[in-house]
Amino acid sequence: MRFCDIGYSPGDVPGGEAVQLTQAAKSELHPGEALVFDWHRVAICCVAAGEVSLRRTTTRETARSQALVRLTDAAPVYAHRRAYSHLAGIPLTIDCRRRLGLRHFRSDLPSDFGLRAIFGRLPAGHAQGGSR
Repeated sequence: MRFCDIGYSPGDVPGGEAVQLTQAAKSELHPGEALVFDWHRVAICCVAAGEVSLRRTTTRETARSQALVRLTDAAPVYAHRRAYSHLAGIPLTIDCRRRLGLRHFRSDLPSDFGLRAIFGRLPAGHAQGGSR
């Protein structure tokens, strides 16, 4: 599912351009690569219960996937459709650090963001459409 499939573009969503990459993240993200916020189910009984993780992939995979929605036009950053409703419009910063020569992308989301989002317990500044 893409923004165009549901009739929106990142600029149409309040705060849709709130995803920012640090200079380190911009320089470490190679051409042909994208970042994806994945959704991982953590409960069998509740479809909505899940956690969010950030991973690197190819733009080819994002183009083929029906489950990914682009978060911003400014950078190749996508979210799984189940994570999108929790991430769209909130300010996100993505950074990259090298550990033992490997690139590690991370965001400023709390480590238990998915469960907090489901139960409406996001910290100040992470509420949908909120500001820091």
